[in-house]
Order: sequence, then C-alpha cells, then structure tokens
Amino acid sequence: MKFKILVIHFGFALTGIVTTMLDPMLPLLISQFHLNDAQAGHLFWFQFIASPTGALVASRVLSRWGAAWTVPIGMVLIACGVSSVAVGSFAMVQIGIALYGAGLGFALPSTNLLIVEMVSERQSSALNLLNLSWTLGALAGPFAIKVLMHPIGLRGFLLLLGVLVLVIGLTEAISFPKGNIVSADTRRGKLPQADRFSFGLLMFLFMFLYVGIENGFIGWVPTFSIRSQHTSGNLTAFVNSSFWATLLLGRLTAPLVLRRVGERAVIIAGLGIACVGIVLSVLSPSLAVLEAGVLLSGLGMAAIFPTAIAVFTEWFGTGGAGGAILGICGLGGALVPWLVGVVSDRSGDLRLGIAVTLACAAISAVLFWQLNLITRKQSAAHR
Repeated sequence: MKFKILVIHFGFALTGIVTTMLDPMLPLLISQFHLNDAQAGHLFWFQFIASPTGALVASRVLSRWGAAWTVPIGMVLIACGVSSVAVGSFAMVQIGIALYGAGLGFALPSTNLLIVEMVSERQSSALNLLNLSWTLGALAGPFAIKVLMHPIGLRGFLLLLGVLVLVIGLTEAISFPKGNIVSADTRRGKLPQADRFSFGLLMFLFMFLYVGIENGFIGWVPTFSIRSQHTSGNLTAFVNSSFWATLLLGRLTAPLVLRRVGERAVIIAGLGIACVGIVLSVLSPSLAVLEAGVLLSGLGMAAIFPTAIAVFTEWFGTGGAGGAILGICGLGGALVPWLVGVVSDRSGDLRLGIAVTLACAAISAVLFWQLNLITRKQSAAHR
C-alpha cells in the first residue's frame, strides 16, 4: 500500500508540473515560433477547453471502470501530449497541449477520488498531503525548466517529463487493483437521492469559486504589487512566491490540525483567514502590509480545496458524477481572474478588481453554510 501511495504522490507532483508549465514555456514558444500575443494566448485555451472536456469523458470511464483505470489513462494521455509538444511544429504544440489538457481532466479529479477509495481513515489529511505533492510539482516546474534548459533544452525537458509520466501511468495500470475497489454505498455516498442534486450543485459552485479565488488573487498580486508598491522584479517574485510557501505550509500542517478540529471548522476558518488576507492586501498602504496579506491568504486557502473534496466524497460518493464535478469546477480558475481584470479595467483601480475575490469568498461562505445545513440534517436523521 505504501508503494502505491508513493507512486500516486509522485504522479500527482508530475501533474503539478504539467498543469503550470505553459507559463514558463510561453516566452520560449513565442521566440521559437515567432508568435504574436494573440497566438500565444490561444495556447491557454487549448488546455483550458480540453481539461474540463476530458473530465466529462473521464466521468463515464470512472463510473464504469473506477478510478484505478481512469488515473492511468489520464497519465498516458498526458505523456503523449507532453511528448507531442516536444516534436517541433506549432501544430503539434497545439495538439500536444490539448492532449495533456484532456489527460489532466482525467487524472486530477480521479487521483483525488482514488486516494479517497484507498485510504479508509483520515481522508481529509490524505487529500491535503496529496495536494501538497501537486503544489510541490507546480513550484518545481519553472525551476526545472530553467535548470535543464542549458544541458538538454526545452525539447529534452519535455521528453524526459513525458517518459516519467508514462512510467508512472504504466506502473499504476499494472499495480493498482482494477474496478470499483470500494463498496457501492461508499461510491454513492451518504446522501439520499432527494438531496444529491442540491448538494452536488452547491458543492460545485463552492469549489468553482474557490479555484477562482485562488487563481484570481495570486494571478493578479504580482501586477498589483508593481502598481501599488512599485516593487522591483525580485521583490515582486518574492511576494508571489510567499503565497505558495504558506500554501505549502498550510497543506503540510493540515493533517495535524484536522486531528484536533473538524473538517467544517477547517474550511470556515480557512475562508475567514483568507478574507482577512485579501482585505489587508487590497487596503495595503505599504509593502509589509501587502506581504502580510499575501501570507495570510495563502495560509487560509491551503486546506480548503482538499478538505472540501473529503466532505464532498463522504456525502456525494466517488462515482462518475463526482469526478465530473471535480473536473469542471476548475473553470472558475479562468472566469474569476478574467472578472478581476474587467472590473479593474472599467473602474481604473486594480484594488477594486481584486476585491472581486473577496466577494467570491463571501459567497463561498454562504454556500458552505447551506451545504452544512444539508449534511447536519442527514446526520440528525441517522442518529
């Protein structure tokens, strides 16, 4: 079991690299293919559209064959996509990004569900540690590209990454038990049929907004830091990286916190801390206050998503519909940052733009309160 968990964590770290690698690759691709900004920007859409599409297809595979098949299929698609980007032509780059985007749609939600199925106790802790591995991969990716550019180049890096992902995918396909490895009741969750739609919709909106809050806040913080505090390149990078540092710290310590307090308390406290951090950042009169706000925001957001997945799977189950919900909630990561930009542009004030994430956090708190009412009602009914 320990070997299988280790393989899952290493594979999830690799998906962290793949998910975020287009950012550091973009300047290299622009230079290599002489792209204008519009052409370069379209590359993100290939990943953005393919990933939720892959998640919807994966939900059917998940229902029929289980997460232990869905994850390896996703990893093989990712390996093919990453290797295709390395081939050389711009058409293959586009095809490759779409392929690994679809693979991420398969692998990301189903890996979370696979951990839930394999770990019978302390699932929230296990999910926080799993997402810690993803965050480590996301952080390591840009540094890996920078370090390996000189000895093997971008093509060599992509081929190496593709081979590693393929090896992990084949290892998972060979070593994991196939089919639905948990009971039918566990896959359906605790909720009666009458409450499943409302709970699923509320949880989708909650996680949709959370992904949007995280991406909308940290995606615009570097620009906000430059505009409001006139930071240099190094200071801007420091402010940006401090968010990820506290996110890592929060996910590392979350299992210890969850032993003392419940999952709902962790999510509510996380939202509260994140809101304080966003307020400090938006109103920051100095770089020190901005940095404090960014640190608090990262710490507050750290445990929300993986812990929410644990609550979701406990009540809704780990079936195909659950995978679809987890997959397409990532669309919030595109909508909210765009909305921040629109509000900033029309108001002429990026502070108001970033305040959109605060409004989303407030809505998230209301949604989670409604979710809590549903689960409390069911808990009371089963006593």
